[in-house]
Amino acid sequence: MNRAAKNVLRRLGTDIDLDLEREELTAREREAIQQREIETESQRLAQRNREAGLSSVPEEMRSESEKRHDTYRRRQAMEGRFSPAAERLPIMTAAERAARDKDRPKYHATEFEGPIEKLIETYGDLAEVQRHLTLGQSMKYEFTEDGRVFDREGNVIFDGLKVVPTKK
Repeated sequence: MNRAAKNVLRRLGTDIDLDLEREELTAREREAIQQREIETESQRLAQRNREAGLSSVPEEMRSESEKRHDTYRRRQAMEGRFSPAAERLPIMTAAERAARDKDRPKYHATEFEGPIEKLIETYGDLAEVQRHLTLGQSMKYEFTEDGRVFDREGNVIFDGLKVVPTKK
């Protein structure tokens, strides 16, 4: 939404029905999150009880073979928890990488080539001139639909046909 529309909506004020709907929605979301937390906590507790096995017996009461068994059991459980690294890591194919790079904007470094008058004479096309402007120059000039170029004060730099000489 553009800034003007936001300002108009802000001046009109808020709609009470929308506010009530938002509050009801956030209350429902909060309840759902709390319910999910309760469920995950109960699942964790059940998982801990399942994994406890011999570890629930105090360390002093276990024999060496039971301790060794528990160590190997824990190691096996850890190995089963993680899938192989090739499945976990986000490895891109060449086609995926090409598709990603195609959608990215291309960065064109610009350097100062001279005043805008010189660029207009060199390139002729205003679209090409805009591509060769530095950031500071692009902020300084305004390009209109009818092919004219204005500076900050509103003086015409290019009238669509020729460069207009500046008056100093």
